[in-house]
Amino acid sequence: MKWPRQLLMASCLCAALTSFLFSSAQVKTVTGKVTDEKEVPLTGATVKGQRSPSAGVKTANDGSFTLSLDPGDTALTVTFIGFRTQVVPLQGRTTVAITLAAQATTLDQVVVVGYGTQKRRDVTGAISSVKGEAIKNLPVQNVAEALQGRVAGVDITKSSGEPGTSAQITIRGVSSLNQPNPLYIIDGIRGSGDNINPQDIATIDVLKDASAASIYGAAAAGGVIMITTKRGQGPQPIINFSARYGVTTPNVLELLDRDDFVAMKRLVRDPVYSNNNMTDTFPNTNWVDAIFRNGTEQDYNLSISGSTPAVTYFVSAVHNDQKGVYLNNESAFNAFRVNTDIKVTKWLKIGEQVYGYERKTSPVDYGTPLGSAISPRLNPPFRTVPTMAIYGADGEWARNPPGFSGPNIVGQIMTKDRSNRQTNVQANAYAEVKLPWDLTFKATLGYTGYNEEGNDFQGVLRTDVDAVVKKQLAKSFVSYRNLLNAYTLAFDHGFGDHMINALIGYEQYRGTYNGLYTNETDVGGSSYAYLPTSGTVFNIANGGYDPYPLVKSLFGRINYSYHDKYLLSISARRDGDFIKFGPGNQYGVFPAASAGWRISNEKFFQPLLPVVSSLKFRGSYGVLGNSQIPAYRFLSVYDAVSAQNFTPGGTAILNYTQTNLSNSGIKWESLYETNIGIDGELWNGKFYFSVDWYTKTTKDLLYRLPIPLSVGIGDFFTNIGSVNNKGIDLAIGYRNVYKALNYSIGFTGSFNKNEVLDLDGINNNPIRTGNNNYGDGNATQGIWVGQALTYTKAGLPFGQFYGFQVEGMYTAEDQIDKHPQRPGQRANVGDLIFKDVNQDGKITDDDRTVIGNPYPKFTFGLNLNANYKGFDIALLFTGATGVDLFNGVAPYAETFWSDGNTTSKAYQASFLGSNGLTDQPRIGVLSADGTSFAPDPNGNYTLANSYFVEDGSYVKLKNLQIGYSFTGKFLERVKIKSARLYVMGNNLFWLTNYSGLDPELGSQDLNTNGGTTSRGIDGPYKYPSTRIYSVGINLTL
Repeated sequence: MKWPRQLLMASCLCAALTSFLFSSAQVKTVTGKVTDEKEVPLTGATVKGQRSPSAGVKTANDGSFTLSLDPGDTALTVTFIGFRTQVVPLQGRTTVAITLAAQATTLDQVVVVGYGTQKRRDVTGAISSVKGEAIKNLPVQNVAEALQGRVAGVDITKSSGEPGTSAQITIRGVSSLNQPNPLYIIDGIRGSGDNINPQDIATIDVLKDASAASIYGAAAAGGVIMITTKRGQGPQPIINFSARYGVTTPNVLELLDRDDFVAMKRLVRDPVYSNNNMTDTFPNTNWVDAIFRNGTEQDYNLSISGSTPAVTYFVSAVHNDQKGVYLNNESAFNAFRVNTDIKVTKWLKIGEQVYGYERKTSPVDYGTPLGSAISPRLNPPFRTVPTMAIYGADGEWARNPPGFSGPNIVGQIMTKDRSNRQTNVQANAYAEVKLPWDLTFKATLGYTGYNEEGNDFQGVLRTDVDAVVKKQLAKSFVSYRNLLNAYTLAFDHGFGDHMINALIGYEQYRGTYNGLYTNETDVGGSSYAYLPTSGTVFNIANGGYDPYPLVKSLFGRINYSYHDKYLLSISARRDGDFIKFGPGNQYGVFPAASAGWRISNEKFFQPLLPVVSSLKFRGSYGVLGNSQIPAYRFLSVYDAVSAQNFTPGGTAILNYTQTNLSNSGIKWESLYETNIGIDGELWNGKFYFSVDWYTKTTKDLLYRLPIPLSVGIGDFFTNIGSVNNKGIDLAIGYRNVYKALNYSIGFTGSFNKNEVLDLDGINNNPIRTGNNNYGDGNATQGIWVGQALTYTKAGLPFGQFYGFQVEGMYTAEDQIDKHPQRPGQRANVGDLIFKDVNQDGKITDDDRTVIGNPYPKFTFGLNLNANYKGFDIALLFTGATGVDLFNGVAPYAETFWSDGNTTSKAYQASFLGSNGLTDQPRIGVLSADGTSFAPDPNGNYTLANSYFVEDGSYVKLKNLQIGYSFTGKFLERVKIKSARLYVMGNNLFWLTNYSGLDPELGSQDLNTNGGTTSRGIDGPYKYPSTRIYSVGINLTL
């Protein structure tokens, strides 16, 4: 029957109507005035009922307001930009006077500096800050990647999507041929920016200039990143839980399938395919799909925090599991953190921070650690052909088809079992004693223990190429221990208008390092437990190294403020490094000074304060050091490089070799930096900006001088020259509240110009590096093989691209004889025109010249954030302009080669098949009788040239988050304080003229000059970048 339902609906309607009429009759009116602490009326402040947040009014010009409230509302909520939100109980009143307290602006925030903190308003160096709230949900486990696009002057790139890999970070330009990474200080002690849980981070402060970083002296040439982890707050325990699940997709090329591949081979007269009418029976293997896949990522975080009057605590744990997009590539990460602070008495405070992690990976094989002829396992799909099957008819790995000598890549991957396990524990404890006369003494003891074990097992692989007929096993072990002792004495006192903060300290780092590598052949199985020393042939290499690294330091700093307007800071550090430099060069002194003027505190500035809320000028000068070279290069070092038994069961014979030529005069690399900056806020902090100009010069560059192979010694380190970086850092932002909409916009930008001033130590000879690692010895035509791709010389920036300058393409026969040719060759229509740089009438290696700059002129980031009635959205754009990229993928994608596949772009080559002249160079020429094909006689593709140098400018949507925060009585009933559900995407899209897969390229060869001279070189032998699509939840209990 329908009448009970109708009766129920009618009853509900009557009840709702009665309630509405009753409440309407009981509406009350509240009037009042809103002022600041100086009784100045605040115009435009928002006044709402606490229980009716959607209904509100703005205050008038005199700060007055009139608001109608429901009877259930017993309090007002008042908000205004630049002031703290205030809840005002009515307590039966209908007229109220409300005074808002000024909120801490950006310039009033506390930042972490070396061995202490400062209010940003008092900072005279170049320091940028990022709140942990902005990065906590990002799919990253390293600080560098989390900072991307958020800090001016910090260039961060990540071109690999491999799980566990780090982003590359450079602060204010490349300043050394041994470019140091930034120094990471985590809760006061040195640590690593990798393998850290973003949800543990409270703040990140980046010390960019020499005056801010000089307190860390020789370790700070690459800048300093201060990480402060969370502490407990509030009397009640707070439990936070988050979970995120994501899918990763690789950015890969689409290669030719069997039919298109066979058609290409016939166009170039490959006899295997041209004379075979059975090609339709060949396999049709998609090696891209066989090697790459969609990956997954799971991340779970749990933390508990709280405090009592005497104790604060924060405890967290994280589990992260990633399946990479490359076959058999995985990573699992587990970590915990315990932070405790105890106020024992009024004058004694103690505390500890303990952080530990374990990371297990199945890493990609980038080399041949077994020392055999096995090719690297990160072979691109280019390296094989679609006419080769993965499995043969017998179920074993398929062998090579006729005429092909490339590998069975899946077989290579699946017969190789690699594992790596890293464990690390970092702990420190401190005691802080408040002494008379405003003195505070602090003692800190720190310990870091790191262990790493690698296992590499190669099973039998019976193919025609890179065959393995005996099982092989390799093991490696690395461990190091670092001990820290640090003692500081601080003085903090005010004398009328004078404020002095002073600090002196002593710090010592001592460590031990041990490493061992072993391998054997003809093993019985894949057990990683041990290596037998009988019945097999085995090697031992890389024994203990740097047994007692030791650094001793004295440091001090004085900060002075007069009348809260005039600021001065002086600091210095004396470091002694006893394993890098010999007697007479072991100590370095690194001073700095800075000053500031808070002009907005001057009386003459008062009329401008309603618009310009705060304005500060600052300037600084400082010196830093760098010692990023191997130990003991001031001595002739002999290493026990290996022990080998040569016969199964035989006695192991230890082998020694001299690793370097000694240089007793080698000394610190020194960096001198000047910085001028201005910080300001407008309209009570709605708009803020910070601008810095800097110039820094590095002198006595440390360099590994190449030694002829005939000498038989590895290296010789010396000091050779100097380099300068000039630039501008810019950070601007705007934040506002419009009714229920809260939004903010932030922009960071950085200009940088790099120039090598001299290379006197090597007679100003250019440094040619960046050798191409992407050619394959099995190919009949090597692409850029053995050609140095970068060039470093006085008067130029580091690592300029190097090759033949292309002046165009021959479009008519009469052009050819007007241009010089390569000896023994004559170009043809459709070939590239190479410039005769030295004008000797021929094209030779002497005509190679600078053809591009891999370092961007301008990098930027754009942050957009908004929330409205529980919904929130955040976008992060990053980008670079004025940058060139060497497209090392294009030669593979635009031409064929005898031992691999290619893309459909190869069909666009000039005069291929029925093609005429196109905008793509010809890939070869048919013989006169049309029976054979000569590949690339002009070197269009096999010679490094400017045709492959492209504009690498780009804008990328790096991160997008859309979330909703739940509220209401349901959460209260289930004891949940807050809940947020969100979706997120990373690397979603980019705009660029670059024809490669991803324009975000760092340095591909970090083993050469720290990557300084190998940036911006793209190639098929690298792990692809990825897109990540995630869904997650945050809960607070």
